[in-house]
Amino acid sequence: MSEDQIHASIITIGDEILVGQTIDTNSAWIAAQLNLLGISVREIISISDKAEAIVEALNRELTLSKLVFITGGLGPTQDDITKKTLCDFFNDELVIDTKILGRIEDYFNSMKRPVLEVHRMQAALPKKAKIIENQLGTASGMWFKKDGASIISLPGVPYEMKGLMEQILPSLKTEYPLGDFYHKTLLLQGIGETTLAQNIAEIETDCRNSGIGVAYLPSPGIVKLRLSGTSLQKQKIEESLQKIKASHAEFAFGQESDTLESVIGDLLRKLKATVGSVESCTGGALAAKLVSVSGSSDYYKGSLVSYAYELKENLVGVDANLINTHGAVSKECVEQMATKGLKILNVDYCIATSGIAGPAGGTPEKPVGTVWIAIAGKAGVSSKVHYFKHNRERNIDLTVVYALNMLRRTLSN
Repeated sequence: MSEDQIHASIITIGDEILVGQTIDTNSAWIAAQLNLLGISVREIISISDKAEAIVEALNRELTLSKLVFITGGLGPTQDDITKKTLCDFFNDELVIDTKILGRIEDYFNSMKRPVLEVHRMQAALPKKAKIIENQLGTASGMWFKKDGASIISLPGVPYEMKGLMEQILPSLKTEYPLGDFYHKTLLLQGIGETTLAQNIAEIETDCRNSGIGVAYLPSPGIVKLRLSGTSLQKQKIEESLQKIKASHAEFAFGQESDTLESVIGDLLRKLKATVGSVESCTGGALAAKLVSVSGSSDYYKGSLVSYAYELKENLVGVDANLINTHGAVSKECVEQMATKGLKILNVDYCIATSGIAGPAGGTPEKPVGTVWIAIAGKAGVSSKVHYFKHNRERNIDLTVVYALNMLRRTLSN
């Protein structure tokens, strides 16, 4: 990494972040995009929406980085003070940008909503800053420069921030010296972080001895294994990752930004097959994941959410005697949910879930976190039980992840 390579800092503004009401996803996304460009992030901080906090943070970060990103505090209400504070900090003044004003008026007129004075004031922007037009909202981005440093202020709404960043990233490539980074990430499901680390100990040692970084990035049910180095180490990184993938083919489902749901979509399109779901403990969460992929209507037909016993019987057609004998959370019940759903939804594959998410409902025989997953297809039905033993939200998330991977493996086979 060269001495003159640019470094970045990220400041997120908002009391709602500090009190835990809102999760800061903006910083992670911005950092990932900068990292892909070879811009290292030195610090990420969250601060309150007070002028003194913003000034203090700016003064600190400008001693660390030549590129500072700020998100939040650009709304039309009185508590959104970022714009005014930045004007004071840079000895600037707010002026009405007629082009932005026209776009804001068109924005509200197109939705047949009145244009209020607070909306018009969103067009009052710093005179000296470069204004980045927001096509998805009313808060413009602002790019200030001071003593060779850039301070870029963006709205806190994630999809608006991302839209503005897509305009900014190409400019960063031409304005700043970028580092020489090369990353590759392998995604695995169904194997724990420690087991994976034990299995690839020799490869990991070889990578580290070659100056290649190895990082395990676990999330619910999934492990992301990232190898990091420079472009000169590209071949070594690729070869090492392929060795790991080959020895863990059962668990590896993708790379980089792949998701289980996107991989499943590709497989279903390739097979010209359709899928549906019958859900109990996941309450539609599995369906939500499947339809989150653009174009999922090509292969996903729909879901039956049969949370109550009577709906399992009357809507899905599960035998009441079977539920009375084995219970709703059982191999017998979930397999019948899948096979009945196959016919009702008229699909090639049907995936079913039934479990005890908790915190109530557990028994010594079936404790909280007990989940059955089944997949039915033309070749028959298969099922598997899992014991997650976490809180309700985590149990549901894990059920969705494991169900999707079970479907992926079924399609792959």
